[in-house]
Amino acid sequence: RAAGTGIFIVGSTLFIIPLEESLGINRGVTSVLFALSGLVGGLSAPLSGALMDRYGPRKVLLASVAGLALGYVLFALSPNILVVFIAFLVPIGLTSLNVAFNGSSGLINNWFDRLKATAMTTMQVGSGLGVLVLVPALALIINAWDWRVAAFAAAAAILLLGFPATWASRDTPEEMGLLPDGAPAPAAGAHPAAHDGGLSARAAMRTPTFWLITGAAFCFGGATAGLGIHFVPIMDWKGIDAVTAAFILTVSTAFGASVALVVGRLADRFSPSLVAGIVALTAGFGVLVINVAEQTAAIWAGAVLVSASYSLYSLLWASVGRAFGRRAYSTIRGSVMAGSIGGTTGAPILAGFLFERTDSYGLALWIIVGLWVGAAAFLAVPTRRRPAQVAAAPA
Repeated sequence: RAAGTGIFIVGSTLFIIPLEESLGINRGVTSVLFALSGLVGGLSAPLSGALMDRYGPRKVLLASVAGLALGYVLFALSPNILVVFIAFLVPIGLTSLNVAFNGSSGLINNWFDRLKATAMTTMQVGSGLGVLVLVPALALIINAWDWRVAAFAAAAAILLLGFPATWASRDTPEEMGLLPDGAPAPAAGAHPAAHDGGLSARAAMRTPTFWLITGAAFCFGGATAGLGIHFVPIMDWKGIDAVTAAFILTVSTAFGASVALVVGRLADRFSPSLVAGIVALTAGFGVLVINVAEQTAAIWAGAVLVSASYSLYSLLWASVGRAFGRRAYSTIRGSVMAGSIGGTTGAPILAGFLFERTDSYGLALWIIVGLWVGAAAFLAVPTRRRPAQVAAAPA
């Protein structure tokens, strides 16, 4: 998770300006590149989720770590923009979201029940550590050498962090004679535990809860991708150099990771959707501050407010687990991601297009504020399904 988030989810923004300068392309092309990579990841998420449900997250994660590292090696060796597109649309696009989100959340959902949101957001600390270490390291490598050396370093980090952690994991607590939350396994012949149940993917898609979660993912996925991919260029537009922008990104992400621990506890005590809605509004206000800020201190403040949103995906996946159980969690989660690809793909492309037309990120940032408000609106709609009901629900 640290490698996937630090290098692909957050670190991608570091490569935009160097790619443009090296290959002679414009902001629109780089926006399409990273957006289409996310599109491939979203479209393939239901398939990778089904593979995780059938064979276990661990096997899929091991293959994805190898594929992502291979993709960054190909990226580093790219002689032209065509090969860069191949690297990001095939090996990186097909594996990056598995490494950053899908596999780890599948493991957490299998292992935790009562404190699912706390566990998901604690896992987010790993993402924060990845950003804290890898983003400034990549920025310094790009500044000292070039983006190709940074891409090789990214591949090495993915292998060194991803393989040992994945190899040491286990798909389910039952493999170790336990149940979720560390409870001992029942004696032979005992009645199955309630948390063994859940809805099938098809049944989940017939519930309003699934579509509310998907609508929220569409909005805040677009807001996150639009701001995340263009963060360093936005800072450049604001007159802040790339190394300082990477430092702002690193510090704000570390702050967001620490806040995630508190957010997770609140979500388990109250409701993941309610807490996520408040976080979405906070992030939207942060983007507004960045947009109108004229002083560096105000931009710092806006970035810190936005960093609260780093726990949102964890809260969303905790909501999926609570609503639909363990049975087809990864498939359902992948389907939510597929439903959100219009936002995660469209927002970065639109932001790049608007910058090319206006030489400003102002309008794009207002649209991102609107997406955060939309996410909060979807999350504010109450749902009736309870975890206990899911276990007994028929497929």
